[in-house]
Amino acid sequence: MSKDSVLDPADDRPRYVVIADDLRQRIEGGAYPLGSLLPTESELCEAFGASRHTVREALRRLAEAGMIQRRQGSGSQVTAVRAHAAYVHSMRSLNELFQYAADTRFRIGSVRLAVPGAAHAADLGEAAGEDWLMAEGLRLERDEEVPICFSLLFINRAYATIAPDLTGISGAIYRHIEDRFGVEVALVEQEIRVTPVPRAAPAAFGLHPHAA
Repeated sequence: MSKDSVLDPADDRPRYVVIADDLRQRIEGGAYPLGSLLPTESELCEAFGASRHTVREALRRLAEAGMIQRRQGSGSQVTAVRAHAAYVHSMRSLNELFQYAADTRFRIGSVRLAVPGAAHAADLGEAAGEDWLMAEGLRLERDEEVPICFSLLFINRAYATIAPDLTGISGAIYRHIEDRFGVEVALVEQEIRVTPVPRAAPAAFGLHPHAA
């Protein structure tokens, strides 16, 4: 790596950000192809005129973006030529939780009235053996085709007549139920746990069946 990488003193961004951006551009431009190794920390320090701490922070940012993998004793290997897109949504309140639906798109793949399988019995309680309106599909970023999550919805059969409208619906589904049936969400319970990926989801996310 040549000395032309010396940092521009007019750039007021943190030095580690500038270094990370420079390396990212080099990776994207093909200077460091997929599978190749970046220069060593010592070489980067010399090239950028930066401290080892600053260089390590820049490399950490690239690693978090999924572009490199750092291995003790063997340097930093390029693992992707583009930074991985990450969807982040704050949920500190009920309004922010509901805003998630407004900020994304739900592309529904199927809608049916059926009795849920045994895997969902614990979630649905005493009504698990009854018919539910079940809808499944992908939650996407509003202006992108990047999938955020696979969603399986269970809607009480009392609201099942909304089924024909679901495939073309925009915004939060619960809002449409509230408006159409004159009801209001009074309680939200949220539980996060690790489960096997549903069989309909792996292809959209590039995952293997039965992955967690």
